[in-house]
Parts: sequence; C-alpha cells; structure tokens
Amino acid sequence: MYTPTHFACTENDAIDEVMRRYPFATLIGNDAGGLPFATHLPVVAERSGDSWRIEAHMARANPHWRWLEQTPKALLVFQGPHGYVSPALYEEKRSVPTWNYVAVHVYAEIVTVHDAGAKDALLKRLIAHNEPGYAAQWHDLPEDFKQKMLGGIVGLRIEPTRIEAKFKLSQNRPATDRARILAAQREGSAIERDMAEWMARMTGA
Repeated sequence: MYTPTHFACTENDAIDEVMRRYPFATLIGNDAGGLPFATHLPVVAERSGDSWRIEAHMARANPHWRWLEQTPKALLVFQGPHGYVSPALYEEKRSVPTWNYVAVHVYAEIVTVHDAGAKDALLKRLIAHNEPGYAAQWHDLPEDFKQKMLGGIVGLRIEPTRIEAKFKLSQNRPATDRARILAAQREGSAIERDMAEWMARMTGA
C-alpha cells in the first residue's frame, strides 16, 4: 500500500481498534490462474501484545479456500471510515479535492480448518464477538443440523506476517485547514462523523 510517512500509523492500539470496529474485511488471494480473487467476510481479531490471531470462515462452495491451500499467502484489508474533502475548506484556494480514509492491510499466511470441532469452536468465538445471546440458540439446535452447517463452511486462521496501516486524515494540511475539515465532518453523514472522531484523535485537530 502506498503510504507517505505522514499518513502511516504504527500504533498497535489504533490498528487493533480498526480491526475490531470494522470487522467485515476483504480477503484477497490468487485464483488457479494467478489472478486476484477476493472474498468479503466477517473476521474476529484478538490481540496479544504486538501480535494478532485472526479467524474467519467461508462457504465450502467458494473455490477461494482451495486456492489458498495451494498458495497460502493472502492480503486481508480492513476499511474504516472515508469521505470527500472539499478544497473549499482550505486557506489556499489553489487546491484540489481529496479523499480521506482509514485502512489496515494485513499480509498473512492462511491455514484452512476442516475439523468439525475446531470449526465449532471458531464459530462460538464469532458468536461471542457479534451476538453472545445467540450462543444458547446455537447450542440447542439439533446436532445433525449443526453438523450440516459446519460441513458447509471452511474455517480460516489468518496469521499476520506484516501489517500496514494508513490513516489519511489531512495530517499534511495546516492546522487552520484541519480545523475546518474537522468541523465539516462533524456536520456530515454518520461515516463522516466517524472519520472526524479518528481525525481528532490522530491529528489533535
């Protein structure tokens, strides 16, 4: 990912928060012909110190997992808030529009999970993360139904080898410009207000 120094983020707390707040990520690998192939999927990222354990699953009917077994390297992309920035907000009128955004790229080794017990444990962690109250309902489902559902998915362990984070939040603009941008975002859509929160935190605007 192209990341000018002033947009790079190496703060693990911020990176971890992006993974947890925006867990619907894009997993990109290669197909049998070597062309990029993407699967959109919810993930659970658990951090321990400076490392993460990331888990997910995909439909067994999806050919992606077979290609990942053949070439177990992939890119997982987390997309945070983003939005248009008008040059009308800049002091210098000889300016052009831009787009601010938050993104985390995880380069990883992929391990597929086929064991029913391991997949059940993985699903329980996903449930605990997204809807703890559903755990009892999953537990009470007929065993044959649960086994059928487990048979229809392939679990994924996504083991990071490198993480890049880009927080493009107008860090390269003067303080007066950042103040105007922040004010405009706070009056904007929900996603713009979300971006304003990150901008205030990461730039001190």
